[in-house]
Amino acid sequence: MDGLTPTARWTITQPWRGIFGLVITLGSAMIITSIFDLQTYLGTFTTFIMSNVPILALIGAGWQAQYPSTEGFSQPWRGFLLTAFAVLVGLLACFGLVNFLADGAATPFIHVQAINTVITIFFLLIAFGMWPFQKMSLPGKGFWTLILAYVLAWLITKIFFNFSMLSYAAPTGPVPFYAKGGPLAVFAGIAPMGAFAWECALAFYFSVLLFLFCFLALGFWPFNKSASVMKQPTMGIVVTIVCIVLGAILYLIGVKALSIEPLRFLLYLVSFLFGLLMFIFMFQMWPGRTLKSPVGGGLLNIILSIIVGIIAYHALGAWCISHFGADAMKYPFDIFAKANLMLGLTFPAWAAYSALWDFWPLPPTPPPPAPRSQG
Repeated sequence: MDGLTPTARWTITQPWRGIFGLVITLGSAMIITSIFDLQTYLGTFTTFIMSNVPILALIGAGWQAQYPSTEGFSQPWRGFLLTAFAVLVGLLACFGLVNFLADGAATPFIHVQAINTVITIFFLLIAFGMWPFQKMSLPGKGFWTLILAYVLAWLITKIFFNFSMLSYAAPTGPVPFYAKGGPLAVFAGIAPMGAFAWECALAFYFSVLLFLFCFLALGFWPFNKSASVMKQPTMGIVVTIVCIVLGAILYLIGVKALSIEPLRFLLYLVSFLFGLLMFIFMFQMWPGRTLKSPVGGGLLNIILSIIVGIIAYHALGAWCISHFGADAMKYPFDIFAKANLMLGLTFPAWAAYSALWDFWPLPPTPPPPAPRSQG
């Protein structure tokens, strides 16, 4: 396979390496999407693709692609093996979610359960660094973190998410969802009936996640100014609390002050995170990393992410309408379809292609530049 590896300088430099990866991954996500009609796309397929994200996050961010061991294998075989492992675990997780929590049906609340698991494991990996399991063996701390993510996400969904109504079904107003008289009333006995309308709870939880990745882009400034704060579990607790507070402020501004419908606000957040994750995974923090100040570079990438998010919101939204049809793309299915394409399919493709495949068939990623002093 070495003969297939290009050697031109652009293959190891940004932004060309990222553009190549973006064409491969986004193109693949759009091709996969084009196979399905909207009902199938938003059915079991959604639960399956979301079930792959926690294990992909664990392999990339937790295990640094060092487990399962692929020693002795070169690309693309290393990528094949790690991807096959991730898909196997994703299938098992999807089977468990659908059959043990949703009576065998890929209902909307189980999709949200899968999304909550994704958000939760990112906090366990990025904010907490797999605490309290970090002293265990590499596979042990990873699998226990994965299990904890599913347990915590289940508790969060049960306690805080209420699926009795589709509370913002404009222009008709609130309609029964899983409650008596609703289209999914048969599942009312197992659907979570927590404290808050599920649309509001999901938009808020996603707002919290958005700030986690903003801090990641900033190199965890300003927390990195204090060595004591950067120790676990202090770091995880402090970062999580700050993200919750900032997420609440953002949610109140968007949903309460500006009166944006919660799921529409969620799609705006998804679009912004789409842009931010693109710079983190595909462009490896370029162009911000070229600045002398890491904080300034992080802010640059965050600003550029907003621009990319606006473009993605309109461009990928138009593509979804052209494929699924304007009649099918009605609230809330239009929001779910666009979000699925952006973060359900494209983000796992970014995570797998960058961490598991290392941009194959391009050459291996060169070592990162030497760290600069904090700005």
